[in-house]
Amino acid sequence: MLDPSVSYSNASLLAPLLRMKLRSTRNRFMQAVAEAPVRLSAGVLLVGLVWLGLYGLFFAVFYQIDRTPLQATVAIPLIFNFFFVAMLVLLTMSNGIIAYGTLFGKAECPYLLTLPLAPRDVVTLKYLESLLFSSWSLVLLGLPLMMAMARKGEGGYFYVLFISFFLAFIPIPGAIGTILAWAAARFVPRSAARAVAVICGVTAVAGIVWGIRTMQLGGYASDVWLKSFLARMGFVESAFLPNNWVATGIDHALQGQLSEALLYLGVTIANGLFLSWCAVMIVSGRFDRAYDRASSGRASGRRPTASPSGGAAGLVFFYLPRPLRLVAAKDLRTFLRDPLQWSQLVILFGLLVLYLTNMPSLRIEFSSSGWTLMVPFLNLCALSLILATFTCRFVFPLVSLEGQQLWLMGVMPMPRGQILLAKFAFSMTVTVLVAVSAMALGAVMLEQSGLWWSIHVIVIVCICFTLCGCSVGLGARLPMFKQTNAARIANGVGGTINLLVSVVLIGLVLACVGVATWRSHRHGFRGAPDAVALLWCTASALIALTGGVLALRLGERHFNRIEI
Repeated sequence: MLDPSVSYSNASLLAPLLRMKLRSTRNRFMQAVAEAPVRLSAGVLLVGLVWLGLYGLFFAVFYQIDRTPLQATVAIPLIFNFFFVAMLVLLTMSNGIIAYGTLFGKAECPYLLTLPLAPRDVVTLKYLESLLFSSWSLVLLGLPLMMAMARKGEGGYFYVLFISFFLAFIPIPGAIGTILAWAAARFVPRSAARAVAVICGVTAVAGIVWGIRTMQLGGYASDVWLKSFLARMGFVESAFLPNNWVATGIDHALQGQLSEALLYLGVTIANGLFLSWCAVMIVSGRFDRAYDRASSGRASGRRPTASPSGGAAGLVFFYLPRPLRLVAAKDLRTFLRDPLQWSQLVILFGLLVLYLTNMPSLRIEFSSSGWTLMVPFLNLCALSLILATFTCRFVFPLVSLEGQQLWLMGVMPMPRGQILLAKFAFSMTVTVLVAVSAMALGAVMLEQSGLWWSIHVIVIVCICFTLCGCSVGLGARLPMFKQTNAARIANGVGGTINLLVSVVLIGLVLACVGVATWRSHRHGFRGAPDAVALLWCTASALIALTGGVLALRLGERHFNRIEI
């Protein structure tokens, strides 16, 4: 409660807001413990397993590096530099997406602006929230890394310094991401088509340039490529980049040089605080115009009337009947109008493209070590997991989000079950376009044989089918019509079940393809699949198709019986 005897015109109410948020978080945690202890325990167990797996991976990597002390002296700082520069980019994008959603997308921010609160307090609160929500990934990776490196540290202060560097590093990408989110709301046009066109154009040009430069080095020997790669990536060791401060400071801590490590820690803390202050002051000082622009767009702009055939979005689904095409086009426009959705898909696909364009540098090693078949299979596994993340996060909530308009489905001139077919067609189109493009790029980069590429394309299309079928079908079987937050729908009981089912189906499909790949690998590095290997691949496709069809039928039966 606000004290009427206190003047709040100049007083800061940040402390009461923080106490309110902490109490709300505690209440939600206690509610989760009371209502869903099994789900919470399963989540903690999964996180623990991920930590153990990462610890084993980091321990094995550093063990191999330590076998050659001279190389370890050069390699360990370089590893930390690449790790933190990757975290700098990923956390900046993650903070930007979260900050945009919390500042300009949620209903809480307009409510806070109606209270006697200074914009600076509101922005500071949302900035701290974005830091909390986006830093879990760095903590998830950092703790196993710290434990794997702790055996090299001298003294117990290594743990304190390591954690301090992580905490001091987090505000730097957070501040940059918050400023970028404000700039996007203030200056980027609200037209989804223009925004997507600009982003796709820039990404395509950057990818083409990077791919050409990489392929130009693909014919060199591995040592020549390594020298050229290190020369091109030498900018990550620049003294002006924060990843270099953290990597150098941790390296000094490993060497037992406490004073030098504290110096770099002070530099990181000072820059993190300064950038945080700049972000809060810049965003809060010009927050009203950015919020107005993000909420209403250009006042002079006139929204065009939707085409009866669905417009440009409807052309994507030209193969569907007109009623289904209109529903699918509506979902596509909703997807493109929400930066929190398509931006994450762009980030995941961009990282995958960056990884695939660097694969030609190892073609010589693959051809001589027998990895010609195994690496494309590993790419298939990675792409499948990315698609599972996307469908569980964005496709599963589609049916539940129709809860506010559920009554309209009873008066539509089409069977209610066809609504699910339209949503399946929308998700299937998006995932297949992304998956096949990534598979084609990987095949070109690795000079993969046409037969194996065709098999992998068929398998990834079947995986898209089962993932989309499970997400749409289970989303209709376990809906949350009263919930409007897509993230909470995806993280609910139904979303957890959908994730587990999707992972099991993907595991079965990939296991069958893995057996076929290993069988061909034993008969030759570039051996064509024999009849038994083709049977295993056929079994994987049948498993995927069966799982998707069963999930859709299960969801359709329940969806047709829902009372409107």
